[in-house]
Order: sequence, then structure tokens, then C-alpha cells
Amino acid sequence: MNARLPQPVIEALTVTARRQKPLIGASLLERLLLRHVAVVCPESRLVVAVIKQAFIDLCSPSKHLRSEARRFFRDGRLELWCDQVGLSSNFMREIATKAGYLNPADTDEGGVHA
Repeated sequence: MNARLPQPVIEALTVTARRQKPLIGASLLERLLLRHVAVVCPESRLVVAVIKQAFIDLCSPSKHLRSEARRFFRDGRLELWCDQVGLSSNFMREIATKAGYLNPADTDEGGVHA
């Protein structure tokens, strides 16, 4: 039988095929971030957990969560959280891009380096 798939199913399969698994996992990402914070304490661990969750949400099957996470990386919230623990928001975006969490087109720079 040669049945044709409905368009929403085809689109979902295409999006899934385009999204690749990140190069580093969430636990390794958390360890990396904690190495770069100014002081490791319960509060900095909380801030790192918020940033880590944004990374995880970038790979979510939910289109809404992915959209919110991309917005988090663009709209200034990332800077607010990073400033709390002495992290560079540009460094976070670079990690997100190079590790495969964030598409370079989703950043303000568009993946172009000066």
C-alpha cells in the first residue's frame, strides 16, 4: 500500500531530522559553566541551573519551549543571569552554537565573527 503521509506529519519529521543531538550533554555543560563562575555556592549553582535549562529547552520537542529558549538567548535575560555569577553572555552563546544547541542564525550576530 502506497499511502501518502499528512502534511503535519511530514513537517514534524523534517524538523526532527534537522534538529541534531548536541555535541555535549547537559551534565557536562553544567560542569563547564560551574568552572567559569566567580564563586561556586548554592546561589551560583541555581543561576547555572537556569542557564542550563535554557540550553536544554533549545533542544525540546516543544516548538514553544524552543522559541522561548531562543528568545532567552537574544532578549537580554541571558545577560542578567550571567552577570549574577560573572559569566560572559557572548561565551554562553558561543558554547550554545558550537555545541549544537543553538543555530548561528538565531543569535544576534548571525554566526558572523568580526
